[in-house]
Amino acid sequence: MTSQNDFPEKITLTTTETTQDPKSIPLPPHDNTVHPPKPLRKPKEAPQPNPSTPLYFAYGSNLSPTQMRSRCAFHPSLSAKPVAFARLDSWRWFICNRGYANVLPPEELRIVHGSDVPRSGEEDTVYGVLYEMARDDERLLDGYEGVDWESEPAGEDGKVPVSVRPREQGDGEYNKWYLGARVTEWLDEDQKRLRAGEEEQVVLVYVDEKSLRVGPSKKEYVFRMDRAIREAQELGFPKKWADEVMRRFF
Repeated sequence: MTSQNDFPEKITLTTTETTQDPKSIPLPPHDNTVHPPKPLRKPKEAPQPNPSTPLYFAYGSNLSPTQMRSRCAFHPSLSAKPVAFARLDSWRWFICNRGYANVLPPEELRIVHGSDVPRSGEEDTVYGVLYEMARDDERLLDGYEGVDWESEPAGEDGKVPVSVRPREQGDGEYNKWYLGARVTEWLDEDQKRLRAGEEEQVVLVYVDEKSLRVGPSKKEYVFRMDRAIREAQELGFPKKWADEVMRRFF
């Protein structure tokens, strides 16, 4: 969803501790050049899957487990492991005017008008790969997606419930939404058991509420999306939908 060139040229860690609170790691602003700092020492054990944690719905370049492993520096064995395929009904997938993947909510959840976005197939649907994100890795991913952690809380009188959209997008490039997605295929039997095989799962979706015009893809993003689609299809991701909806933008 975002550019690989999204980190500063140099990051200096100010701590001298042998372990590090992930909140203290200075995450880079979007669209810079080097990878964010790795933890000084990884925790001894990865966290166990937690069925109460919303699953992350990846729909852009993070469809690629390879990219997820490179981004989830704390617990890639958990955070970069595909859990399931799922879909968001009545949503639309497109490449926005910033050159990256975005999704348009259904009419009743739209912050602003976006009817010029083409339909995602015969019926509006967005398919994605679900991951369970460790908290530390989710914070790293927020940095890659350009989330504004200082944005204002969403108003209670807004069109979208605060349970779905807790905060305003602010100065960020994506905002965090939480809503139900329908699982179409489980890829991890342990996760399926822990989550009781429920078809409806609460998921985290990064939505750019401001970039709602269709635009050309960034050149470097074409390669990453090609890899993402290919790797997802190797896992069983819907090829017909990917070819008809995603690849037409490239």
